[in-house]
Amino acid sequence: MSQEASEMAEFADPEAGTFCWTEIASTDSGKCKEFYSNVFGWTFKDSDATDGAFAYHEFSTGGGYPAGGLYEITAEICGEGPLPPPHLLNYIAVDDVDANARLAEELGGKVLRGPMDIPNTGRFAIIQDPTGAAFATFTMKS
Repeated sequence: MSQEASEMAEFADPEAGTFCWTEIASTDSGKCKEFYSNVFGWTFKDSDATDGAFAYHEFSTGGGYPAGGLYEITAEICGEGPLPPPHLLNYIAVDDVDANARLAEELGGKVLRGPMDIPNTGRFAIIQDPTGAAFATFTMKS
């Protein structure tokens, strides 16, 4: 397989039901980057995914491609109300974010945010399962 074909395979749409991204929400992105770099050897790079709306840093756990992102918790990003504490949020791939959010609610879950679009990236929702654990669902933009 050529290097180009290999790189394209790495960025293929994730399979529905699989973890596809991890986000770190922090109150100090500099301290967070230093911590994860030193503890796990992760590398960070500034991302243009937000079109400059806020600072977003992609991280790689190896292999050169991003495994997730890091951002600072602010009212502009999180909306009105109390800000959440620092946390990790795992994204799970689904075929249809809207249909999946409706199904989650029918099964006793709660949609905390969305479904909504991430410009130039895809669509997501943040859902809480019936026991209170939160996760995000995601569909890549076609």
